[in-house]
Amino acid sequence: MWQSYIFGMHWKHDGKLYYDELPAESEAEAAGYFIDHKRDDVSLVRVELIGPNEGGVREFAHSPDSPFSPLIARRRLDVDDDAR
Repeated sequence: MWQSYIFGMHWKHDGKLYYDELPAESEAEAAGYFIDHKRDDVSLVRVELIGPNEGGVREFAHSPDSPFSPLIARRRLDVDDDAR
């Protein structure tokens, strides 16, 4: 059975610490995603397991300064990707 977890991502920008949460199957997957998609001026400090992802809609923490580049494409939820 496929299990997804929520991981707390502690990251640093300009000397300040921030926190966001990401769903992933493992700590390594969460860290890899964060590192691959983060801005160049952000560093990952620590990853911690929060608990299982209950499968519902979860609001992610919104830090005052996003760790991700605004140029990264986001999946649109208002369009069905499988519709042909």
